[in-house]
Amino acid sequence: MKIEPAPTPLRLIPSTRFLLALLVCFAFVVQYAQRINLSIAIVCMVNKTKSNFELEPKTNMIQNHSISTVKRTSLFFNEKQFFWNEWDQQIILGSYWAGYLLTLIPSGWLSMTMGAKRMCAMAICISSLATIALTSIYFLKNNSLIIVVSLRILIGAAHGTLFPVTYTLWSQWAVPNERGTLTSIGFCGTNIGTSFIVLVGGVLCRYMNSGWIHIFLLSGILGFIWLPLWMWQVSDTPEHHRSISNTERDYIQNIIGKNTQNKNRRPISIGSLPWKNIIRSKAVIALVISELCNLFGLFFFLSNFGKILTEIHRIPTQYTGYILACGFMFMMTGSLSAGITADNLVRKNIISLNNVRKLFNALTTFIPCLCMIAFCFCDEKHQILGVLTVIVFLLGSGFAYGSGYIVIFSDIVPAYSALIFGIATTISSFNAVIGNLIAGILIK
Repeated sequence: MKIEPAPTPLRLIPSTRFLLALLVCFAFVVQYAQRINLSIAIVCMVNKTKSNFELEPKTNMIQNHSISTVKRTSLFFNEKQFFWNEWDQQIILGSYWAGYLLTLIPSGWLSMTMGAKRMCAMAICISSLATIALTSIYFLKNNSLIIVVSLRILIGAAHGTLFPVTYTLWSQWAVPNERGTLTSIGFCGTNIGTSFIVLVGGVLCRYMNSGWIHIFLLSGILGFIWLPLWMWQVSDTPEHHRSISNTERDYIQNIIGKNTQNKNRRPISIGSLPWKNIIRSKAVIALVISELCNLFGLFFFLSNFGKILTEIHRIPTQYTGYILACGFMFMMTGSLSAGITADNLVRKNIISLNNVRKLFNALTTFIPCLCMIAFCFCDEKHQILGVLTVIVFLLGSGFAYGSGYIVIFSDIVPAYSALIFGIATTISSFNAVIGNLIAGILIK
């Protein structure tokens, strides 16, 4: 379909489009705060002295003693820990992905029928309730493991809908020469949410009795702060937004087309979708391969980040959280700079949309690849180089969210971008699990 350019480009700030991007960003802050919170909370949930007594009795006793000396008395909760062994902990941490993978593909299809607004609201509402419900194990003597695993599966299933649903939303709102900027602003929430919960969660865990309860409460309450803002300020299409100006509505519709005016959604059957064209599309195959390779490296790195810094570079454990938070801020910077730069290059006719996507997708692939190779030459004698490599790795990975493969899904077939993204991410996530198994073999 030939895209007809808008006669007069509108300013992005302020606009309804920009407000929508900020609310999408907030949604991802909530998602990643709830997704990462258990990885932080489990540090103060598990009684390491008993769980690992046979392996490292002296080290763990010293660590637990040092933690107990700095905690303050809580008005509401006493210190409570659980005797989960290493296997139990891995089951708990992995349960999120069991739910996440279940809903990636169905949510892409459902969002085309139900609408992105309602699906996103339901997802955050369910995950927030389940996150707060995690605090109930404080009052239980038995079955805490089963309850935590069940709730984390539910949280993962709810969160699995958010990324695909976002593509459905942007297919109605984002014009091509603003898509990179709007998408990068929205996805910045993933980095902000991660950095926020790593830093705040670490403080709560260290200085408060049963700090893990406060971590779950905080990340759950965030969802209910976001929910009314989303329901009041967001609509599935510009045509039905309560406060958008006529000028902005016409601007979007003239470029994207009249599909934004379709008020009455008819259910779309799975069989009616153009599966043969999707599967045979060279662009779709290239995108799946690109995401497959990128997520393999990214998940491999993130899952083993702590071991790399502490066991190879010999960096003290208390600093790894700050390094990771700093790295995610640089990842956000990379995402924003890539999105804004790419849109400006296209808007000024310096480079075509197709070529600018290829450029940044190449950068987001090869920069992390070079960093992984550089890690092979970093040891405890080159700690600064190791930290810089971490930051550059995440900076390069951020380009994907600004103008790389993450954005390209919206370019090739906007109407089916949510479904295609769900399929690609499901395949890539299984590949990431394989990467973690390989990491367990390589990293001793």
